[in-house]
Amino acid sequence: MKSVLGICMAIAMLGLVSNVHASGDGTDGRGIRAGWQSSFISIGNQELDESSNGFYVGVFKSNNIGVSLLKLDSGIEYYQINGEANSDLNLNTELKLHYLSIPVSLRVKVGPVYGLAGLNGAVKLGGDYTFLGEDVGVSDISTFDAGAHLGVGVKFLMLGVEAKYTWGLVDMVDDYDSKTEYLQLGAVLFF
Repeated sequence: MKSVLGICMAIAMLGLVSNVHASGDGTDGRGIRAGWQSSFISIGNQELDESSNGFYVGVFKSNNIGVSLLKLDSGIEYYQINGEANSDLNLNTELKLHYLSIPVSLRVKVGPVYGLAGLNGAVKLGGDYTFLGEDVGVSDISTFDAGAHLGVGVKFLMLGVEAKYTWGLVDMVDDYDSKTEYLQLGAVLFF
């Protein structure tokens, strides 16, 4: 079921790209990004530090904002947040969440190198949460998330490679210090 959801999301995003029109932006006007994501999660004093690998996929559109070096990127992105408690401590705690995010970034480009800085809001689509061996579900985890991100990328012709780090701004569980952080490394196809 979860893989079907991910495939449907990817198809919907690809369909969105075909309907986004960037006028006069050349090959920097819009694109698709996808790649590997490593997440860090802590809930209260318990760090979920194993099996933190996931993936992300998204589409974006760039808009000129007056100066040729600056663009405003916006888009939609699907990503996974994963975490598992250290098995040496026998905690048997695992968390896997699915999000749909709307990132907004200011992009500065000099030659083939560009930097990104911005904010993103996200809605939890679902997930699984096992705490101390018991399935507790994800209803106690906030439906909404938000983060601030910084990134860097390199573009050659229509292809790019980028890295982006996001710091969570919203507690995932009420009354606990439970923010997410994640690193994304991936490829970009510019249209």
